[in-house]
Amino acid sequence: MGAVTVRGVAERAGVSLGVVHYCYTDKEELLREVIGAVNSEVHQAARAFINVDFDSGAMGREGLRRRLYEAIDLIWAVISASPDRQLLTYEIVSYSLRTYGTPEIGLARHQQESNEEIIRSVLGRTAQSAGMRWGMGLDDMVRVVEATVAGIGLRWQICRDDDEAIALLHRAVDLVVADAHPLDGE
Repeated sequence: MGAVTVRGVAERAGVSLGVVHYCYTDKEELLREVIGAVNSEVHQAARAFINVDFDSGAMGREGLRRRLYEAIDLIWAVISASPDRQLLTYEIVSYSLRTYGTPEIGLARHQQESNEEIIRSVLGRTAQSAGMRWGMGLDDMVRVVEATVAGIGLRWQICRDDDEAIALLHRAVDLVVADAHPLDGE
């Protein structure tokens, strides 16, 4: 990200330098726009699995486990199908925090909030449909799942072992499910 130049963008796009400067006042504005577009694209792809029907099937912990396995397998398909784009999301967070400081942390924060929105939707829907609730509370569980998926995703970026990643994600689901309790309080 730090090596991007306005001149390089103009050359790659096949337009004059003046056209790029007409659209963006400087490199920083251009990068903010690129970062926003990448965040939006990645999260649009991930949102596609939110519409899966998790409302049928077994109840209780086993039903919850099956629904979450299905959900994590779907989100993993999105992540593993676009390794370069996923790597770019890590770079965006690092670049945003390192380069801009507090005012522009919004770019990294937006990425995090989008992740949380997707996870909250899946965890809420799957627990409700299985007749369960989260012992630690939904907000804390969202943060645990987000950190776990991000960590496994980063490990996968290094090792590129799909079987290991799926196995780790399923083990993580098992740990998450252990926190679930029946809605009726039993």
